[in-house]
Amino acid sequence: MMMTTRKQIWQLARLPLAVSLASVLAAPAMAINFNIGEIEGSFDSSLSVGASWSTASRDKKFIGNANGGTGYTQTGDDGRLNFKKGDSFSKIFKGLHDLELRYKDSGMFVRGKYWYDFKLHDQNLRHPDPDKRHISNRGRKEGAKTRGAEILDAFLFHNYMIGDQPGTVRLGKQVVSWGESTFIMNSINSINPIDVSAFRRPGAELKEGLIPVNMFYVSQSITDRLSAEAFYQLSWKQTVVDNCGTFFSGADVAANGCNDNYHILDRQLTDLLMGVDGLNALAPGLAPVSTADVGLGYSPYEGLRIKRAKDKTAKDDKQWGMALRWMGDNTEYGAYFMNYHSRTPFLSMKNADAAALAGVGAAAQGIYNTLGVSQAGVPGWLGSGQAWTAGSPLPPGGMANPLFQQSMTLAGAAVAVGNGYYMMDYPEDIRLYGLSFSTTLPTGTAWQGEISYRPNAPVQINTQQMTLALASVLTGGSLPGAIQKGYNRKEITQLQTTFTHFFDQVLGAERATLVGEVGYAHVGGLESKRKNRYGRDPIFGITGSAVDPNETSMARYGDKGYVTKNSWGYRVRGQLDYSDVFAGVNLKPNMAFSHDVKGYGPNGLFNEGAKALSVGLDADYQHTYTAGLSYTNFFGGRYNTLKDRDFVSLTFGMNF
Repeated sequence: MMMTTRKQIWQLARLPLAVSLASVLAAPAMAINFNIGEIEGSFDSSLSVGASWSTASRDKKFIGNANGGTGYTQTGDDGRLNFKKGDSFSKIFKGLHDLELRYKDSGMFVRGKYWYDFKLHDQNLRHPDPDKRHISNRGRKEGAKTRGAEILDAFLFHNYMIGDQPGTVRLGKQVVSWGESTFIMNSINSINPIDVSAFRRPGAELKEGLIPVNMFYVSQSITDRLSAEAFYQLSWKQTVVDNCGTFFSGADVAANGCNDNYHILDRQLTDLLMGVDGLNALAPGLAPVSTADVGLGYSPYEGLRIKRAKDKTAKDDKQWGMALRWMGDNTEYGAYFMNYHSRTPFLSMKNADAAALAGVGAAAQGIYNTLGVSQAGVPGWLGSGQAWTAGSPLPPGGMANPLFQQSMTLAGAAVAVGNGYYMMDYPEDIRLYGLSFSTTLPTGTAWQGEISYRPNAPVQINTQQMTLALASVLTGGSLPGAIQKGYNRKEITQLQTTFTHFFDQVLGAERATLVGEVGYAHVGGLESKRKNRYGRDPIFGITGSAVDPNETSMARYGDKGYVTKNSWGYRVRGQLDYSDVFAGVNLKPNMAFSHDVKGYGPNGLFNEGAKALSVGLDADYQHTYTAGLSYTNFFGGRYNTLKDRDFVSLTFGMNF
């Protein structure tokens, strides 16, 4: 079978441990070999059914206050509201097929997959908003849908010789893996995007979650020790993120088609600011300006809504890279360069236009109307100091009252923010330089490592800070209709090293395998938090802001959790292989552990204190029939939003 990856790798730190780390030691599937004349062929198939269940209670800290929790935003809690402890969040049937045809030194390779999730596609869930109880496929990327089919790899290849040096060329949809990373994301291996939804499914294989891209690829030996590789991508593809409302959906606003989920404040506070309910009670019978009159929309469940603009996707061209490899006596060395566009989205904003901002004045007049104040009577309010009772048109202290002034300020901000837009932004022309090595120590331990340097890598600005930035148009801090980028470019240096060792005859097993990886990241040019904050989930709020004037988020969550200059963590996985335990059945108990030790990495790379433990048991009969049971527990870390996402998965499969 044609392998399109040089080695298996870890791509996303927050993928379920039981799924992602298991891929490292996965056994190869069986294949059907055949001939059609001089054409040699192989057909490889995998069919499976599986289910996953939540094993932890929902944590109210990760649910927005408008939805009954204590969190500071409603933009990331739909997955929690749809499932409770004991609920299944996936019941799936899926298939994966590989076809390779080879004629002499040329051939083709095609891979396809299909799936149907009965839980997500056919059943209503638990969300309090009836419109969100069913997981929609409308506007979603194919990989994020609850049922679908995709052609993955589809390329032609040719093997040739130049003198006595071999070479290979490939054209079409394919996966190319560089570098030596095994577990930790943001490595040299950044050529292909990831289908995150595929990795979430029970029984996922690594090849299901790597998204092939149309490209031209060539590998050529120059001498017996030196070889070169190069690629040029013919199209750009994005990472497929979790569909909104699914169990692991971290942001309800990111996936394609999830366009009406960016909510701030709540219904009661929105009405108060705009004079619809709270202020109207002060002067019954008067008609205030409504939210609709000033261009605002809100959900009766989740408050003020920010609309989605057209995403700023990347162009197809100018994505290329080259690599040199040198084989020493005992060590292989690699050097790499790439220019690529981001596959993962960044949240950017677009200011309200001038016409929409005219609603700020209308909102203020609406509050005046509610309180029974005419323009001529406004001066009389200043410094009034008149006592206030229910039904009086004057708040305590008149217009000099700080609460009234704050209400007026926030009303204007609500109009500016509510008429703004958000978008998913994909920065272009990221440059990567890398070095790697791979060797075997005298103990027999395989040792690999790499260092990568990106001089202009985008780093996401805190999304609550970006939301508040929409109000800057009122003070001249930005122009009407302007786009505010949600990221800044920084220098990111990352090092990681991996050890793999095999032990024979351990605990009655024929073989034990232990893999460990340590990673470190450094962000250069990071400003102080007084100027910019990067990272940290918006559920924890942001200190020193208009929506949190009393800094309750500081008291509750502190002022940490934002991206730091330095961060590091490690991953470990072990497996025991027991052959023919009974009736030809092979058993493979396994355990994996992840620990982000110190600091907060860029774009979710490390999250200080966050840990995950996964234990599992895999079984196969004659390498054809398979079963797997695993449990994953997330814990630790003050800003770890996975702590209530524990789950158990069960799968049955057949390879042929």
